[in-house]
Amino acid sequence: MSLTHKSKTAFTILKTQGVSGVVKVLKAKLDSAYRPDEAEIVFEVLSKTINKGIMIDVGAHHGGSLAPFAQAGWQVYAFEPDSGNRAILTNSFGNFPNVHIDDRAVSDHLEDEVTFYKSAESTGVSGLSAFLPSHRAAEKVSVTTLQRFLIEQKLEKQEIDFLKIDTEGFDFMVLKGFPWNEKQPRMILCEFEDSKTTPLGYSFQDLAAFLVERGYKLVISEWYPVKKYGSLHDWKRFTTYPCTLEDPTAWGNIFAVKDDNLYQQLLEVSNN
Repeated sequence: MSLTHKSKTAFTILKTQGVSGVVKVLKAKLDSAYRPDEAEIVFEVLSKTINKGIMIDVGAHHGGSLAPFAQAGWQVYAFEPDSGNRAILTNSFGNFPNVHIDDRAVSDHLEDEVTFYKSAESTGVSGLSAFLPSHRAAEKVSVTTLQRFLIEQKLEKQEIDFLKIDTEGFDFMVLKGFPWNEKQPRMILCEFEDSKTTPLGYSFQDLAAFLVERGYKLVISEWYPVKKYGSLHDWKRFTTYPCTLEDPTAWGNIFAVKDDNLYQQLLEVSNN
């Protein structure tokens, strides 16, 4: 990462999360444990071949994942149904002409007035399901699909370079709502955690198999099981798929890529 990009990232953290966010990042840097930023890895890989692409960020939170793409001039479409998170996201990126912020949740169907849950434990666990005892029904949201959204934005014929999904259990449903017969994203980053998704009807293996069936090669970023939401988590390993998780209660992210050259670059970056 260049010095200029590091300074931009530090400014974004200060602006979106305040001094406490900077302190949290500094503590993570001082910690000897390595914690990869998977979206940053995707940016590093894609920026070698793409100048200004299209990113869709489903579950944008405060904008940490989209920040380098927005700052590099990518066209970014960010979904954030949590009104509190969206206010912070809008404060940070609302003035970017290349960033479009949408207040809807995303799944595999259309629906209005759906209950959306929040927890005092963390701003990062808001979603359509209450998987924590601390979750409370907080507001009503509309639900769309990526297929409908692409039609609305007249993006049916545009290449989607990066699809990032972090929806606290609904990642598989978001993927199912994508128009696979018409296009396939160049690279996908989505989250898995069976403790959240098994009650919703799918597992890590189901999610991985869905992507493999569509011709993607996968790199798995496995993290140790969550001890406490809202705190720093511990990272375990990168591995390629097919695989089984070393800990069945682990969580993590799946990198999915179709292009062989991009896949090799991803392997090189993730192994450094």
